[in-house]
Amino acid sequence: MLVAAMPRKEQGWITFQLSPEERQLLEQYCKRFQRTKTDVLRSLLRSLQGQSLKQQGKQFDPGEVDLD
Repeated sequence: MLVAAMPRKEQGWITFQLSPEERQLLEQYCKRFQRTKTDVLRSLLRSLQGQSLKQQGKQFDPGEVDLD
């Protein structure tokens, strides 16, 4: 019997659009490093939290974020 896990109430869904190039980049990255899209995006968000502490007052530069 297959049982699907229900999301925790504290969790939320975020839906957003990507260009075809951005989606391809994300999918290639996930395939190369054998990670899920959720895992990669969650890691990115967590890295931003650390970045914000270091860069208070500095404008966000997406080129400075490393997903590895």
